[in-house]
Amino acid sequence: MAFDLKSIDFKSIDFKDAKTQRYVLFGLLGILLFIVYMYFIFLPQLTKDVIITGRMITLSKDLGEGRNLIGQTDAFKKKVDEYKDKIELYEKKLPAQQEIPSLLENLSKMARNANISIIGITPVDLKPQKGKKNLVYKEIPILITARSGYHELGRFLSNLENGDRFMKVVDISIKANSATPKKHDVELMVYTYVLPNE
Repeated sequence: MAFDLKSIDFKSIDFKDAKTQRYVLFGLLGILLFIVYMYFIFLPQLTKDVIITGRMITLSKDLGEGRNLIGQTDAFKKKVDEYKDKIELYEKKLPAQQEIPSLLENLSKMARNANISIIGITPVDLKPQKGKKNLVYKEIPILITARSGYHELGRFLSNLENGDRFMKVVDISIKANSATPKKHDVELMVYTYVLPNE
């Protein structure tokens, strides 16, 4: 049976009766306690629970990402080792500027191994170009004058291409030499790349 407020006859209730007054007072006190509990205990606790739940979800997500990253540690270490190997290779191929004399000596040795007679190997001093201050590497042009046959020159160019250093032939000039028909006067402009002094 459902409780219906309309079925209560409030006119017949004697509010002057002490027992009735106690019931009404307990009823109002109960409602007041319920309101105080809702506003000062239940709702703040509910708000805290919602905030804590949100933080827990975020932390759980971060924890999952952290575990994922920890699982990839070996892959990261492998990548670091690969990059270290690449850096070592490029440092060998890209010498520091103070290593230019040994590079010139190496060029001379490569030419001798290809049976080319070197007349001169000279680094060409280029003026610094504007707007290119923070470069990772610097181009150094080297002029090589030599006496060589075609096959020997081809062998030398192949050795330059496959050498330990980054080098690029940008210009080549071959002139016949009447004194030695099988040997020609050759001029090569070779660019090598070095790390700047900084």
